[in-house]
Amino acid sequence: MTEFREAEALAAAASHIHRQTEESLSAAYELGRDALASGLGILDVFAILEAAYAALVVPVSEAERRTHAAAVGNFFRELLSPFEMSLRGHRDANRELLAANAELKQAYGALEKKQVQLVQAAKMASLGELVAGVAHEINNPLSFVVSHLNTAVSSLSKLDAELAGNLSPPAAEHLSRSLDRIRQCQGGAARISELVLKLRTFSRLDEGEQKTVSIRDSVTSVLSILEHKSRGRIRFELRFGEPDQVECFPSLLNQALMNLIANAIDSISDQGVIEIATFRDGADYVISIADTGHGIPEHLKERVFEPFFTTKPVGEGTGLGLSITHSIVARHRGTLSLAAAPNGGTVATIRFPLDD
Repeated sequence: MTEFREAEALAAAASHIHRQTEESLSAAYELGRDALASGLGILDVFAILEAAYAALVVPVSEAERRTHAAAVGNFFRELLSPFEMSLRGHRDANRELLAANAELKQAYGALEKKQVQLVQAAKMASLGELVAGVAHEINNPLSFVVSHLNTAVSSLSKLDAELAGNLSPPAAEHLSRSLDRIRQCQGGAARISELVLKLRTFSRLDEGEQKTVSIRDSVTSVLSILEHKSRGRIRFELRFGEPDQVECFPSLLNQALMNLIANAIDSISDQGVIEIATFRDGADYVISIADTGHGIPEHLKERVFEPFFTTKPVGEGTGLGLSITHSIVARHRGTLSLAAAPNGGTVATIRFPLDD
């Protein structure tokens, strides 16, 4: 392949006008390859075509002009063939590149989503282990305290009965006050025992296994964990329908419930109500969480399930809660939907098939 020269192209075109053979057209094709290899563009070739018309067509007589024009046109059409083939190759390569880029983008999105899920799963596993450990460490001394409080109340009650009327008024008052204080301690210990039980319910470390659990217990354990966020300002209305025992991934479902209830609490700036209902709807089990908060703007509803997207102020949200909850519900072969509540706020609805 040699360097392309404009004068050589004009000479070859002039030769083709007189010969008009396959050989002269082949020469045009080879010149086109040389032009392409030399870095000429299509506009450069058209400029040479104009020069060929000016030199080879315009000067001839009217009778010969049509024949010369057709021959020059055929010559340059053949000369442009390598350019056409190159463009077709580039177009095909570009199409393949676009397809590969789309596949890569899809794979990256799936990888990013999976990474988010794995990170959150690891965090929740660590949280579950921590909660389970704390619950265990509290439960052991708590059992000791409860047992001795019961013994103390029983002993003091017997002592009070035996010494009735034999104690001075100050001593009787001290004994009565001591019994009252110990009974109050019993009440406090009972509350701690209940909290430990709910912590243990929440911290199930069995994400990989489906088990039959009480949805009522799952909801109440989550509410206990989140009580510090809602105490004194939010009223919970709970309506538990049948069945209560449902087969699911307990730890993952607890995580989903915590995310949705925490979002509902955060959406209420002052006083408000959160309604939680569970019931069967045909072959599906439904968990509905409705709040009286500020709601989700209509134009953002399509984006709230995107990883890292949040409507909360900077520093107050990771943008992972709803995305992860959506994935958890999908693992239960279910759906998660968000809608406007009748009295303002948002209704989050989990729906998944029951395995009868």
